Amino acid sequence: MGEILNFTQTVYWRYKLVQRAEKQEFVKEFNNALKSSEFLLVADYKGLNVTEISSLRNEIKSYSDSNFRVAKNTLAKRAIKDTNFNVIEKLFVGPTSVAYSNDPVSTSKIVVKFAKENENFKILGGVMGDKELSIDDIKNLASLPSLEEIHAKIVGLLVSAQSNIVSILQKNQSNLVRVINKKNDNQQN
Repeated sequence: MGEILNFTQTVYWRYKLVQRAEKQEFVKEFNNALKSSEFLLVADYKGLNVTEISSLRNEIKSYSDSNFRVAKNTLAKRAIKDTNFNVIEKLFVGPTSVAYSNDPVSTSKIVVKFAKENENFKILGGVMGDKELSIDDIKNLASLPSLEEIHAKIVGLLVSAQSNIVSILQKNQSNLVRVINKKNDNQQN
């Protein structure tokens, strides 16, 4: 009987050591990901099912530089140490999830839209750079045009400016031809 108890204790402690090592690796990996991000958003996901969370995760990941994770609060708090995001440690209470990226506008748009469609998903706050963001700040970010939209507008402005220049040059050429033709007509008469 004593041998079985010793074996069980040994297996238990080995399991705990492996589990601890996995947690440390998770925290290290998560911390590195956060250090290379400019934006972190924290939200309460209590009441959402796996399908809804997976849907949000997939939509956020569709943007190359955005990620979404659900993690234990103790691990998330360890991961935000030594980052700009440690100012929001107080938000990690209850079932929390995080979205992080280098494109705060696109990520905010997705999360705010998801929160409107799912009453159980509540945005708690965030950080951009080293500035703590309120829920209203995040909603304001979501209302801004994304980088892609700004790029498209700039390209549109450049194309329209080029079109205007070509149009002006063509009009001036046709005016010049009319003047030359009129002068030739006047000389012939």
